[in-house]
Amino acid sequence: MKRFDHILRTMSFVLCIGTASVAVPAQSLPEAVSTNGLLYMTGGIGEDEAKAFLSLAPRYSLRMMFTSPGGGYLADVGVRIADAGGKTLLDTRTEGPFLYIMLPAGRYRIIANAGGPEVARWVSVPRRGGADLHLSVEERAARGTNASCLRCRPSVGL
Repeated sequence: MKRFDHILRTMSFVLCIGTASVAVPAQSLPEAVSTNGLLYMTGGIGEDEAKAFLSLAPRYSLRMMFTSPGGGYLADVGVRIADAGGKTLLDTRTEGPFLYIMLPAGRYRIIANAGGPEVARWVSVPRRGGADLHLSVEERAARGTNASCLRCRPSVGL
């Protein structure tokens, strides 16, 4: 009977630890937002949140990452996504270096701005798998400082 109690306590402990470790990344991620029927999420500040974002990448058809020309991650980037006909589908600011969105297959124009010159790219989202887009965006330095996402960890890539 003692052995059974010991096994039961050990299994309960393992289940509690496993549940806690699974719940942590979900709590640290921002919630997905729905705009114009499109689900997206933005963030990725800090190593843990960046890793959690990368683990969710397969769920989104377009995965974007924003960096400065020097390679540092950027947050607070203005992003506009338009369809091939020029209709704006999303106009938002990032809350970290990643923006993941669920778009139907098609061709889209991405325009990003961090205070410097706008960067525009065309991207094709396939029916299966999705597309990755890395945009290097120049920023305008605020009062002689670099406005890069200082808490972002460039060691975790897309």
